[in-house]
Amino acid sequence: MKEKRKSIRRFAAMNITCCCPDGQKQIDKCVLVNISKGGLAIESKSALPIGGRVMMMLNSPEGAKIPALVEILYSQEGNFATFYGAKYCDIDPSNLSVLNGYLLKYFNLY
Repeated sequence: MKEKRKSIRRFAAMNITCCCPDGQKQIDKCVLVNISKGGLAIESKSALPIGGRVMMMLNSPEGAKIPALVEILYSQEGNFATFYGAKYCDIDPSNLSVLNGYLLKYFNLY
């Protein structure tokens, strides 16, 4: 199968906060599995709709919170939870700059 990803992925294993796009309802137990400049994969026991959007919050080691709205592209059943592939969407330019700095500094993605 031909690789369709445009960006290099880096393995990650960290808890992240995921909410409905309005930020009002938190989604239980989301784990960042991998990350790239184009998107990410998360693992969750909560069902996320394909084509739906999720607001997630990445936490830097310094304590900075980096918000990113992502669109769920696909799901794949895992042993303990479901894996979801997502792409970034509608990121404010200032948050995009912070996100790109985070990806470069902690994941060596440029």
